[in-house]
Amino acid sequence: MGKENFASLEGAAWLWLALGLLGCQNDVYTVQDNQENAHLAVPARNVFPQVADAMQLHCGTLDCHGQVGRNMRLYGQFGLRLDPKGDPLGQVTSNAEYDACYSSIVALEPEAMSQVVRRIASPDALAMVRKPRGIEEHKGGQVVVEGDALDRCVVGWLVGQFDAVACTTVVQTPRPEPDGGP
Repeated sequence: MGKENFASLEGAAWLWLALGLLGCQNDVYTVQDNQENAHLAVPARNVFPQVADAMQLHCGTLDCHGQVGRNMRLYGQFGLRLDPKGDPLGQVTSNAEYDACYSSIVALEPEAMSQVVRRIASPDALAMVRKPRGIEEHKGGQVVVEGDALDRCVVGWLVGQFDAVACTTVVQTPRPEPDGGP
């Protein structure tokens, strides 16, 4: 094969490569143009402290999600403290502890959480809803009944219909003692 034939084959290869890349150009721009849609949706952070306070009372004790070994960790005044020197019941929950709780919760099932927040999926697509309702096995057993105050607090927050009254009710309602006392 002569130099002329080789040069024309090399030129044809470059031409095909360039045409192939041009054919992919729309796909590249489509990905770039849709970057805003690629972000995962998360529930509101501004009302989360009320949700966290309600969850801590039922789920964040030191024998449950208030311990380091859990994938969903709840930090705050009723259990695990972010500062290892912190005293449970010693101080109110700090902003850093609310941030840590929020991050722990939204990072559990990010894709499913995004679908629930966008109302593409039902809240029970999330283990954090199924487990406390008793739909899925939960070491702590069933801790909420669908539609009760804690359920309305958490689910309302997830779907963008925050129910402050439900969250406040949970925080203000004394929990029964394990021995059946007040």
